[in-house]
This record gives sequence, structure tokens and C-alpha cells, in this order.
Amino acid sequence: MKKTNLIFLLFLFCCFSCATEDLNRSNGLVNVFIIGSPGEFDEIWLEILGAEVKTTGGRGTDNTIPVFLPNTQTDKRVNVGALTASSQFLVGRGEFSEGNILEIKLLLGDDNFIIVGNQRIPLLFNSEQAKEPILLVNYAIRGGISHDIFLDFDAFSSFQISGGLEPMIALDPEIRPFLSLNTGRASGSISPANQRVAIVTVDENDILWSTTSSQAPSGNFSLRGLEAGKLYRTFILPFNPAYLPDTLDSVRVNVIQNRQLGTINLRLRN
Repeated sequence: MKKTNLIFLLFLFCCFSCATEDLNRSNGLVNVFIIGSPGEFDEIWLEILGAEVKTTGGRGTDNTIPVFLPNTQTDKRVNVGALTASSQFLVGRGEFSEGNILEIKLLLGDDNFIIVGNQRIPLLFNSEQAKEPILLVNYAIRGGISHDIFLDFDAFSSFQISGGLEPMIALDPEIRPFLSLNTGRASGSISPANQRVAIVTVDENDILWSTTSSQAPSGNFSLRGLEAGKLYRTFILPFNPAYLPDTLDSVRVNVIQNRQLGTINLRLRN
């Protein structure tokens, strides 16, 4: 092969490699996770099929076709009641070109139930909309980086219980989405670790931001998806009436950082 031809081929290879690298860098990886807490139940099992993600079009319009990100697990059921502290479940992931995510739709199956004691109670949907909750967001996709989107399932507000000899429990998911790149978190632990507590966080306007509980047997908890610069108040509400509730004032976080709140010692009533 002539030297000039070899140089020409090397030049083409370099151009192709650079173009491919630039193309890859123009895409961002999007990971959709779900987190939660048990709320008033022992376990909450949801059948998660995946999520649809809708982004802006090439010219900044919102007329693009949503992309389905499937849950690739063979058993698509997950106990969202156990997704506390640092636990999370991957709903689906995919690559997207630079732009903005406008909408996330969580797709649920029909095999949903709660566990109370040793009893399994099926969950019914209030409506078709409850089976496919839509979350309106506005998250920028930047090329060459990974974007973790969390769907925070509020176990204290997502159920409606009807009375009667055979109580019926309807599922109407209340979900708060957040992007980890734009938010921070605060973590701590509850002592005694074997006590169930509800942990509720609100901002200075009493707007709910996070609900979770401690994770047995460690007692650890994490308040995720908090905006930087805001002051939050966190209420510690023991299920056991022998213990007093507690409050953490002036909780503040920084973006992408984890503020340590230390150990919260539950106090016995007199």
C-alpha cells in the first residue's frame, strides 16, 4: 500500500472515531429509580413494568413519541416498602439526545398487594390513570453524563381504605419526582433501631418534601431529593405510643451532598 493511501485511511479513521465520540457525548444516560417506605404497612409490593419518558423534540418542541424504558427483571414485583435509607430499585434506563425531559409515566401491572402481619391484601386501582401515573417535570439532559431520576412513592398518601367486614384498599400513587443532580440529601439513624417511625419533612411553607421511615435492623434513614438553600423541618413520629415524637429544625443541604444528622434517640414517655 502506498504511503499516501495509508495516511488517507488513517485520516478517515480518525475522523470517524472523533465523530462517533462526539455523537456519544451528545447523548445522556437516563436512569429512572423508585424509592419509598412501608408507611403503615409491613410490606408494599408493586408490579412495575417500566416507565415512559417524553422529551423535547429536535427543535425544542414537545411532540416527540415517548420512549419506553422497560423493567428488565424477570419478576417485576418490588417491595417499595423496603426502599428506604440508601435502597432503590431501577425501573428502567436509556440514552437520550440533549434536550429536556418533560414527562415521566410509571407503568404498573395488576399484581399489587400489601402485607399486614401474615395477611396478603390485594390492591385495586381507583382508575386507569392511577395505573399509569403521569409526572410532569422539566429536567435538562446533558450529553456525556448520567442522570438519576428518582420517583419517591409516598406510602402515607397513596392508599384509600374502605370500611366494612372485608376492607378494600385502593391504590392511587402519590409520587414526587426529583433529579439527583439538582438536589441533596440528609441522613441519620434512629435509636432504638428496632422501633418503627414515620419521618416527614416539610419546608418553611409547610409543603411536604419527603416521607420515609428508618430501615431495620440498622435504624438508618435518608431524606432524599431536598433542594439546596431551603430550611426544612423533619418530624420523627414513632408508631409505638410509648415513645415521644421529636422534631429536627433548620435542616439544610447542599446539592449532591449528604448531610449527616447523627443519631436521634427516641425518648420514653413518663
